[in-house]
Amino acid sequence: MKKTILATVVGLAAFGFAQVASASGIEEGQLTIWVNGDKSYDGIAKVGKKFEQATGVKVTVAHPDQVEVKFQQNAASGNGPDIFMWAHDRYGEWVKSGLLTPIEPTKEELNKFQDVAWKAMTVDGKIYGYPVSIEAIALICNKDIVKDAPKSFEELVTLDDQLKKDGKRAIMWDYNNAFFSYPLLSANGGYAFKRNADGSYDVKDSGVNNDGAKAGVQFLVDLIKNDHMQKGADYGIMESSFVNGKVACIINGPWSWGQYSKLNYSVNPIPTLKGNPGKPFVGVQGMTINQASPNKDLAKEFLLNYLLTDEGLDEMNKDKPLGAAALKSYEAKLEKDPRIAVTMSNAKIGDPMPSVPEMNRFWSSLQTALKNATTGRQTLEEALKTAEDRIEK
Repeated sequence: MKKTILATVVGLAAFGFAQVASASGIEEGQLTIWVNGDKSYDGIAKVGKKFEQATGVKVTVAHPDQVEVKFQQNAASGNGPDIFMWAHDRYGEWVKSGLLTPIEPTKEELNKFQDVAWKAMTVDGKIYGYPVSIEAIALICNKDIVKDAPKSFEELVTLDDQLKKDGKRAIMWDYNNAFFSYPLLSANGGYAFKRNADGSYDVKDSGVNNDGAKAGVQFLVDLIKNDHMQKGADYGIMESSFVNGKVACIINGPWSWGQYSKLNYSVNPIPTLKGNPGKPFVGVQGMTINQASPNKDLAKEFLLNYLLTDEGLDEMNKDKPLGAAALKSYEAKLEKDPRIAVTMSNAKIGDPMPSVPEMNRFWSSLQTALKNATTGRQTLEEALKTAEDRIEK
C-alpha cells in the first residue's frame, strides 16, 4: 500500500508540479521544512536524504532565525516551507489566519500516537498537525555539585547559601521568560487562561494576577533581590554557567540535554512552592503543512512513512533529544530512560499551553511584567495588573 501511494504521489509531482512556485522555499515537486534552531534539523535532514534516495524528491531542511515570525509572514503571502515544526500553542492563531492545512488521520494513524498529543494538535474540532514529541521543562542538576536535587524552591535558597562559600550558585534560569517562570505562578493557582468544561479557553479570564500568581512572582523578585539568583540571568548565561560548573541546578527542557553530555546530571521534577508542585507548561511539537504548499501529498508521505516512525524519530533523537515521544511505539523504547520518565511525569501534572491566538498577548505581556517586577520598574502589583489588562483586552 505504501509503495502504491508513493508511486501515485511522485507521479503527480513529476507530471504537474515541475515548476518553481516561489523564491522563498516552496517548489513544486520537492519539500522544504523549517524548524527552530534548537530542534533536530540535522536528524530530519538525514531522514530527508533517505526519502530523496527512495523517491527522487529532494528535501531541504532549514532553521531561519525567528522562524515562527518568518513562517507567519511568508505563509500569509503564499510562500514559506511546505512543512513547519512548532509547538501547538500557536496553532489557533495560524488556523484563524488560514495558514495551516487540516489533516484527517485514519483510525490506524490516530491509534499510533498518544491521545494527549492529538488533542494538542486540534483546533475547533479539526486536526492541524502530526505530533512529534511531548515536552515539559524540569529541574536539571549537576550531581557532582548537589547529590540530591532540591524538592522545593525554598530549599534552593538554603542550598545557595551553602554553595556560595565555594563560589558556586544553587539555581539559575531564564527568569524573565514566561515559559520558564510559569511553574512559580501555577504552583498556587496562577494560570494563562481559564479552561472551560468543554476544553475551550475563556480568553477574558487570565490568572496572571490572582493570589497564586502574585505569590510566585514575589518569590522570584525576592530570589533576585536577596542575591539567590544572578540578576540579569538569561538563557545563554544559564547554559554557560551550568556547563562550566558554576551553578548546581537550572530549569530547562529536553532539547537542551545534548549540551550537558559531559556533565553528571539528573533530570528532576519541578520544585514545589509553599508545598504545591510547580506545574510547567506542556508543549507538543507538531509537524504542520502549509496551506500554500503544492506538495501536501508528498508532505504526508514523508511525515507518516519516513519521519514519524521509530527509525525516523531515532535519527531526530540522536541529533537533539526529543523528550517524550508522541509515537507510542518509540516512546516505549525511550521510557526506560529516567530523564524521559521525569519529562512525562512533569507533563502529566503540567498545564497544556492553550492553542488560542490570545497566547501571543500572554507571552509578551507576562514577559514585560516579569522584567518590570524583577528590575523594580514597577511594583509587583502594578506589573501583574498591567499584564492582566493587556491579556484580557
